[in-house]
Amino acid sequence: MRAANPIEKRIVLLGAGNAHLQIVKWWVMNPIPGASLTLITDSSSTLYSGMIPGYLAGCYTLEDISIDISRLCAVSGVEFLQAKACGIDAGEKVVRVQDRPETRFDLLSVNVGSKPAIPSAPFDPGKSLPIKPFSSLPERIARFDDEVRRTSRPMQVRIVGGGAGGFEICLALQKRWESNPHVSFEILTSGDRVLSTAPPAVSRHGEKVLRDRGIQVRHQSSVVGGNDDALILSTGDQIPYGLCVWATPAEPLEFMAGTGLDLDARGYVSVHSTLQSVSHPDLFAAGDCAALTSHPDLPKAGIFSVRSGPVLWENFRRHCFGRKLRPYRPQPIYLFLLNTSNDSAIMNYGGVAGRGPWAWRWKDFIDRKWMRKFHDTYSTPMESDDEVAEISMRCGGCGAKVGAETLRGVLEQLDISSHPDVLSGVSHGDDASVHRPPPGFLEVQSVDFFRQFISDPYTFGEIAALNALSDLYAMNADPFSALAIVTVPYATEPVRSEQLRQVLSGALSVFNTHGVTLSGGHTSESADFQIGFSVTGYARESGLFRNESLRPGDELVLTKPLGSGALLRAHMLGQCPSAWFDTLVAGLKISNRSASRILAEHGVTACTDVTGFGLGGHLLEMLDAKNLGATIERLRVPVYPGFREVTSGAKDRIVSTLHEENSRIRSRVSCPDTDQPEWLFDPQTSGGLLGGVDPKNSSAAVKALKNSGYTDATSIGIVEESKAGNARIRVT
Repeated sequence: MRAANPIEKRIVLLGAGNAHLQIVKWWVMNPIPGASLTLITDSSSTLYSGMIPGYLAGCYTLEDISIDISRLCAVSGVEFLQAKACGIDAGEKVVRVQDRPETRFDLLSVNVGSKPAIPSAPFDPGKSLPIKPFSSLPERIARFDDEVRRTSRPMQVRIVGGGAGGFEICLALQKRWESNPHVSFEILTSGDRVLSTAPPAVSRHGEKVLRDRGIQVRHQSSVVGGNDDALILSTGDQIPYGLCVWATPAEPLEFMAGTGLDLDARGYVSVHSTLQSVSHPDLFAAGDCAALTSHPDLPKAGIFSVRSGPVLWENFRRHCFGRKLRPYRPQPIYLFLLNTSNDSAIMNYGGVAGRGPWAWRWKDFIDRKWMRKFHDTYSTPMESDDEVAEISMRCGGCGAKVGAETLRGVLEQLDISSHPDVLSGVSHGDDASVHRPPPGFLEVQSVDFFRQFISDPYTFGEIAALNALSDLYAMNADPFSALAIVTVPYATEPVRSEQLRQVLSGALSVFNTHGVTLSGGHTSESADFQIGFSVTGYARESGLFRNESLRPGDELVLTKPLGSGALLRAHMLGQCPSAWFDTLVAGLKISNRSASRILAEHGVTACTDVTGFGLGGHLLEMLDAKNLGATIERLRVPVYPGFREVTSGAKDRIVSTLHEENSRIRSRVSCPDTDQPEWLFDPQTSGGLLGGVDPKNSSAAVKALKNSGYTDATSIGIVEESKAGNARIRVT
């Protein structure tokens, strides 16, 4: 028996708008008891829209304007699903996402923003630039940077939209390309003035700035069509363009129409003043995608998403506890500042307008202060209270199993393949799996099991499955069946069922593409989320890889980078930027199946997979078997981006908890200096294969590996006779 605080409600945030980012930040300080929080968005980082013009104009770096969602969620204890939403079924309470199972919720909040309205016409995609989604705007702008530099021919940049976005982006791009006089700019606006939703004084300031900068404005001119060469205007004119930047008024994302939610005439989610859906009380919406029934003409401006965040957060808590919700009242008078990209800005507050460097300094101060709220959260990890309220007692032993109906319901939703050599398994309801080995083959078995290291349960299941299969590929065996061992965190039955479904779906996405049948397993509940697999495969005895067959002169070929242990630890602490983490996860999701085949084709003499003992530990196992030594060339060993940075700090050095135990082999490692590389001792999750290959074949083996997607594969050293009679590793 033990104390537990089961999860009773699953709160899902769809979209990483300003309101949701604040809630993720606040969650670490004051989570809702009995609830979990999940954020779904398709990018691991997001850009603050208010600073994008400054970035384009060269005032800010990309880091200045970026919020690292992966790190923010890691340090806040929020489950992060990096996935693209493609639908909501409000009645069934699920969010549909691409290339993975739907995600269930008890309470959903939508803060997905909007997109520019673009006419349906055959525009040249190489000359069309929507300003949204913001997350990919820097990469898309960089493509046009190259084009601007390459050509000296006149290039007309047409900015479609004369609102705040089009105004700021136009001035920012002109500043960005000011050294290219062949580039000209024109704003196309449907109104009779730019910034038409702002007070006239603001428009006058804006028109003056544009005139001073030589930027033309074409009023009362909407784009209604076009082709690769010209834009067709509402006036009937056709004008050529070199680049068309779409900063048009907002329209809803496509999938909103099929959600089953009550929408307004424009297609936005209709919400009460409490931000609660008019039609579905367990769903909230904020920001551009929401339409307040109390304020139907509220502008689509980021300030309202920011200001709605505290109300949304408070109403989550009140909704969970059955209390009356708090209304959100948009402020009728608010400050806005427009960057003119020349160390100046336009200010407006309640109809009072002004312009000058002082306004730019004001804007810069406000924007940087906003970003520090997030940067400080994950640059200095916050400690949360470890005491858990004792609200129920949970049984151990078989009383801790996941219930039969829950398990049966999950299994019915999974795509479990069959195999002719699995005579009895999960599909038959038997207690054990029965296999029939093919004639002339040996049965090869392995088991692997670990705690959750990534908040996304689907990805956790994928990597856990690949990690388990790796042991068989390291022996040149073909896996065909797996038994699952899963412990899910204490939760109510619907939440527990959803976690189990997600993690097993991730595993099955791997097993089904590798010809492996999930033939059974065991489930339980615990304080931790854990998963492992017992895997079975077949191999011919003559084709088995051994880790004890190295020969002097063999080259050591490593198929994947090192460093996952320290980086996963850094991620848990919120100290692994998303650029590093995305690269790491992509590497962990690379299967060793093709690598095993390639090494076999090139006559590998001995092989192992590099996992928990690190490169040093696993290599010594191979060397000890024949009393050999090895020399590793330090500069040839591939490591994941960020590994050296997180392990090199004298004061804030981050290594895996297993690192120190792995480093007990230091006495068996020699270096020209005393600086032994940390990657020798770093434990690997879903690591690569390490094979001994005849030097005549090693170059061909490495080339074949690279051609098959193992881009970091390389020969890292050579096997030698042991001079001291005791296997040692020498690093040069």
